[in-house]
Amino acid sequence: MQYLTKELAAVAAVAGPQLTSAELETQKYLAEFAVVCAQVEATPRELRMERAAAVLATIATPADVEAVRAAYWMRLPLAARMVAVMSARMPKERASDALCKFDALERGRIWCEVAKLRAQLEIAQKCMNGGRMPAPAGGVH
Repeated sequence: MQYLTKELAAVAAVAGPQLTSAELETQKYLAEFAVVCAQVEATPRELRMERAAAVLATIATPADVEAVRAAYWMRLPLAARMVAVMSARMPKERASDALCKFDALERGRIWCEVAKLRAQLEIAQKCMNGGRMPAPAGGVH
């Protein structure tokens, strides 16, 4: 057996490591993937964005996208919509309005103020970590 081990070691040294068919397929796929990645990298960013927008336009029209936004808006709890519009210093009654009642500037104000509010709420949430546990009620341990 010893002589066979030496012979196999010599063959492996000459032939190099042997790959399975799955490993060979994976190697081929990764090489093709690297070529595609290089092509994407070589394409100017603006052109990539235009192409992505063109694909998106074939999938969903702006009206479809707006209808989805409107449905999400109306499904939000009224309290959440009130917080959103009030954060932009708009009357809380606007929370009952359909999304189409808000123009682009109003939506932009709400977007910016909600982003600020989310950041502030995240800090408030972090402040709420810890604290002492309350004493047991009625002296029960």
